Amino acid sequence: MAIMLDVAKAELAFEAVYSQPEFGLFDDRSAILNHLFKRLGPHGLRLADIRFEQGNLNLGEQNIICYLFNYWMTVKIRLERIEINSSEMPREYVDKFKAAIVDVLRAVNDHRPNLSFGGFVLAVGIHAKLEGLSPRDYISRFVTTVPQSLGPSTGHGVVFYFGPEGNRRLSSVTADVSAVTQGAVYLRIHGAWDSTNVLADLSSGIGGNYVDQALESMGLSLPG
Repeated sequence: MAIMLDVAKAELAFEAVYSQPEFGLFDDRSAILNHLFKRLGPHGLRLADIRFEQGNLNLGEQNIICYLFNYWMTVKIRLERIEINSSEMPREYVDKFKAAIVDVLRAVNDHRPNLSFGGFVLAVGIHAKLEGLSPRDYISRFVTTVPQSLGPSTGHGVVFYFGPEGNRRLSSVTADVSAVTQGAVYLRIHGAWDSTNVLADLSSGIGGNYVDQALESMGLSLPG
C-alpha cells in the first residue's frame, strides 16, 4: 500500500541542451522575442517579464530571461541550452508548467528550425508530510546500519543511483528529512535523457511519468 504524500512545497529544475551551440541565436533579437511572445503570451508573459542579459565578453553568459506565472518560473535561453527553474511549483499549476516548458522549446525551435536538442535533464524536489508515518521512520526502511562511535545519531538520508534504461541515461532518487518544512520528508527525483526528439518526449509526458514511477518505487504516491 503506497503512502500518500501531503505536499507542502515543490521545486523544479529543467535543462534542455542543444546538439551544438547556436552562435547565431541572438543575431536577430526581435525575431526570437517575437517567437517567445507568441508562444508564451498565452501563459501570461508580458513585456515587463522579458530581459536580455549581455554579461561580459563570455558568450556563455548571454541569455534571454523570461518570468512566468507571477515569477514562479524563470526561463533562461542561452547559446547552448535552455534552463527553466521554479522554487515554488503549486500543485494546481503542474500541468500549466508542463505546457509552458514545451512552448519555450517550441518558440526556440520556431526561431531556429534546424536546431536540434541533444537531451534534457529534469529534477523535481518535493517537501511532503507522510500519511501516518514520520520522515525518520520512513527513511529507516532503507537504512540497515548506522555508523557507531561518532556520537548519537540525529537522523539519516539515502540516495539511490540508477544507470541507463531506454533513452534515460541516468537517474537518482534522494530521501531525507526536510530542512524547509517541519515534520516532512524531502524527496529529490533526478533524471537525464538522451533524445533526438526532446519535444516529442516532453509532450508525451515522459518526464512526469518518470516522477510518478520513481515515487511508486519508493512506496509513495501523490494525491489524484
